[in-house]
Amino acid sequence: MTRPISRTRFYPMACVFTALFLNSGTASGQTEPGTPVIVEAESGVPGDNVAVRSAGGVTYVTVKTNLAGASPGDASRTVAYEVTFADSGTYDFYARLRVGAAGFDDDSFFYGRGFGDKDAASGTDWVMVNGLGSSGFSDPAMLIEGPGPLGSNVWKWVNLTKNGYQSAAGDPFRVEPDGLVQTFQLGFREDGLDIDKFAFGKSHLWFTVGMLEDGLPGSPTRPEGDTTGIVWEGPAFSSDPDKFLGCGWDRTDTDFTDYWSQLTPGNAGKWGSVARTADPAQWNWGSLDAAYNFAKSNGLLFKNHCLVWGQQQPGWITDSGLDSAQQAGAVEEWIRLTGERYPEMDMIDVVNEPLPGHNPAAYRNALGGAGATGWDWVIWAFQKARDYMPGVKLLLNEYGVINSNSATASYLQIINLLKDRGLIDGIGVQGHRFEFESADTSVMRKNLDRLAATGLPVYISEFDLGNLRNEGTPDDDQQLRLYQKIFPVIWKHPGVKGITFWGYREGEVWQSSTYLVRYNGRARPALLWLAGYIRDNPPSGVRNPPFGAPAGSSAGFELGRNFPNPFNPATRIPYRVDRTCRVTVRIFDLTGREVRTLIDTEQAAGRYAVQFDGHDLPSGNYFCRLTAGDFTAVRKMTLVK
Repeated sequence: MTRPISRTRFYPMACVFTALFLNSGTASGQTEPGTPVIVEAESGVPGDNVAVRSAGGVTYVTVKTNLAGASPGDASRTVAYEVTFADSGTYDFYARLRVGAAGFDDDSFFYGRGFGDKDAASGTDWVMVNGLGSSGFSDPAMLIEGPGPLGSNVWKWVNLTKNGYQSAAGDPFRVEPDGLVQTFQLGFREDGLDIDKFAFGKSHLWFTVGMLEDGLPGSPTRPEGDTTGIVWEGPAFSSDPDKFLGCGWDRTDTDFTDYWSQLTPGNAGKWGSVARTADPAQWNWGSLDAAYNFAKSNGLLFKNHCLVWGQQQPGWITDSGLDSAQQAGAVEEWIRLTGERYPEMDMIDVVNEPLPGHNPAAYRNALGGAGATGWDWVIWAFQKARDYMPGVKLLLNEYGVINSNSATASYLQIINLLKDRGLIDGIGVQGHRFEFESADTSVMRKNLDRLAATGLPVYISEFDLGNLRNEGTPDDDQQLRLYQKIFPVIWKHPGVKGITFWGYREGEVWQSSTYLVRYNGRARPALLWLAGYIRDNPPSGVRNPPFGAPAGSSAGFELGRNFPNPFNPATRIPYRVDRTCRVTVRIFDLTGREVRTLIDTEQAAGRYAVQFDGHDLPSGNYFCRLTAGDFTAVRKMTLVK
């Protein structure tokens, strides 16, 4: 179950509130370097449609009426601020907000694309944030970096510069020395979204919830938190194209290739994320482009998700008065443009969740409805995909299948109709926690046999396991037991040719207990068991290299991938030494000029890691060179400020 996608001038500057740095208690009232700018949301100048309210000791702003659009529409739905900065630099934008009881219908708003006066009716002037219903942080110790795991009805902090959620993230804010006073604007979209305050923090610093709550300076190095456990440094678990192991991708997943050989874009591939308006010229392909380009540049299989689905489709397809012919034309245009833009896709989910009672497309009658076959609308979608996506493997995708004999039978009816017409190349079976955690493994095996008997490859999509019912604090032992019960059934079945996990990092998963890698990059026990199991049960019958060794080599020297990468301003560089020898780790810029010596000493055999802080260096590409005895290795790194 896929989830979790005339110019109006503002108020005169004379009546706009000035927001100052919080005083952190330094001598003479001076602001300590690195202190964030904190702005109370109710302190600005609100439009007529914005309400200031108080509840539970929190005063916040919200909008009175709902809106569906790509901009606030008019100034009545906006709030203006004048923000004073203590010094120049590049800043990330954070907000403390609350999503209402309607969840994903209460979780979007706008903020100005950069500083200055904005046209409330122009979509290009605003960054739309949508998808906050399953994101954010409230624990004071939590680093505000990734999307975050929280849901509705809770006050939480989000980092809006580093995360795009269901849209493309905005750029950092730049403050010049002669522009320390800036106009900033918020805009409102859905009426269940409340904003308490927002903050600007230097982009090269790290901020926890507690730092922003108390107005404390950010950290120049990434807080590690719990340092127990292993940081997985590769290689990818299965690089065999005949049975891949892949994952949904997020822009912040810089270590993705250490784990996975196949990529699915998740929300970025859904029509509702791309097509905010009915005009294809205004569609936003940015996040999907990024996923596709990342996959292709790293040699990963790219499985797009998805074309036709009853959820996360654009609202205008059913709400704008289009007749059936116009609806069908719009769907065909979406399929055509996707095929033209991404010609080297490996596979794509054409129709998602078509079974009755699941999530069939609301506009399916425009595509032929049930028709003579009972599934004419599905056949129509696959025929269009075949026409516009030659060479791409076309998949059907559905949940609640192999744990149910009756659902498998219903699914096979559609599959066989498509197979008879030469329109389907693979069968997608979702593998969410709630489908598998209580499943009878003998039923799973039997239904996998039934699907594989079609002669089509089976792909397990959206796989995740965590706590039973996703309740309580994530339990490592419970997750491990579920992996040991469920994963061998699907991995060892000869009909299964690939498994796609639905996220792997804490805060980036739909079911909050199902992550495999913690915020600090350290693996949960289930991930380490998974790596060992695949090593001992490779799809080709040839064992992978020993645990932790680089792919294709038994050499004891290694320069690992730095994490994060890209980084700002610090990154961790792992390496391994085979025997006692002289070790140097040096950093060079693109011209070959050495900019830093990190290590220059004799070291014994073992694993090491060194921190590189580039806060005083300009953005760009740098090279790390490890020399250990007669071994030399070089890796490229990217500093982005």
